[in-house]
Amino acid sequence: MDVVLINSPLFKDTKVNHNVDDYLPPIGLGYIATNLKINNISCTLIDAVSENISFDTLLQELNRVKPVFIGINIFSTNFIITKEIIEFISFKTTFIVGGNAVQFLHKEIFDFITSNEIFVVIGDGELITVDIVQFKLKEDPIAARENRFLYRVDNHSVYFPKNISNMQLDRSFFRNEPTQNKIYNLKEAAIVTSRGCIYNCAFCGAARKLNKHSDVRERNIESVINEINYLENLYNSLESIRILDDLFLKNNQNIEKASNIFLQKQNLKWRAMAHTMSFSKSTQEDINKLYQSGCYELSIGIESGSEEILKMIHKLSTISTIVNTFEKIFKAGINVKGYFIYGFPNENIDDAEKTFILASKLKDLANKYNTKFRTSVFQFRPYHGTELYNSLSQENLLYQETVEDYQLSETIGRTQFNFTSGNYSNITQSDLNDYIKRTLELNN
Repeated sequence: MDVVLINSPLFKDTKVNHNVDDYLPPIGLGYIATNLKINNISCTLIDAVSENISFDTLLQELNRVKPVFIGINIFSTNFIITKEIIEFISFKTTFIVGGNAVQFLHKEIFDFITSNEIFVVIGDGELITVDIVQFKLKEDPIAARENRFLYRVDNHSVYFPKNISNMQLDRSFFRNEPTQNKIYNLKEAAIVTSRGCIYNCAFCGAARKLNKHSDVRERNIESVINEINYLENLYNSLESIRILDDLFLKNNQNIEKASNIFLQKQNLKWRAMAHTMSFSKSTQEDINKLYQSGCYELSIGIESGSEEILKMIHKLSTISTIVNTFEKIFKAGINVKGYFIYGFPNENIDDAEKTFILASKLKDLANKYNTKFRTSVFQFRPYHGTELYNSLSQENLLYQETVEDYQLSETIGRTQFNFTSGNYSNITQSDLNDYIKRTLELNN
């Protein structure tokens, strides 16, 4: 086997109550695998998250196959696990490490204890990976030490895909597609129509100012429609398209574009990510058109019900804007999955109470219009390189690397996103867990 690509595990052990709705298909790895296949390079994609593969089982499989190259993504939440995977491999191989966090973690990755060669790639990986594997690199690394090499793929790189409309994606690499959306009981496939985010949330690694040398790019309408047509032909009785863009509905222009795309596909429903400010110039008629096009749910990061916290994290929204916007969305008949974060630095109990009150108010609004409002709730954790991470680091306030939060898992009965890097708020851990639990219970 020439190359094995790994969607790295979030936990060392398997998790019985893995929630399909929380799972994000590794579309980026799929593009890399497709490009390798086009260039006649043997490749396998192991999705350790979807297939619920444990740390030990993954190591056993890699030792059995002994690929020449191992491509693996790394996140703030599984940094320690991915590090151990790389360090535990004893056979000769070359690692290619990617993912959004590597631009902030490359120094630590250079120090991993392994004699194997490591290429760290910041940015889009589908073009550069082929040349790494074929030993045909057209650029010099921006940093190197012995057998460690760092490459940055941005606007200045020959490997930067400026036009993403023509990128091919071989669906055979996704073993579990289509998935069954258990919340709405719909047969679903996922696509990506753009890359990059236009906002600057202080807690997010995708913030524009952290990625300012990589342009935000969108696929054209024809490209998106062609992929949807392909998926309909590939999967019998496909019912839903899930759009995984960091921000599919950026503004009113994108809202109109989305409506025009899916109004042509009346037999399909769809869901995607949006921002409260995406609708700042939208009329009720604009949002009604989204519903008419088949949009049945939007995922929106609300984060907090405290104006002070929203300002601190650069969320731009006000509480009145959030409530008014959500009422328009609910009135149109569209459901919402709202994301909340408790425990931001210096957050106090009053801030947390305001967040719970807002979540409850939005739940009541949804009920008023006979729509669904789901909550997805987390405790704040500082992701490497983000504004809040850097601020805490400068003040020597970082407590630990991110690890699984067993206490929270026991409290709320969910494991998929229960991680902790310590408590940075002015709220006790017990109270934080209680607010997370109560906000999740609004789903009942």
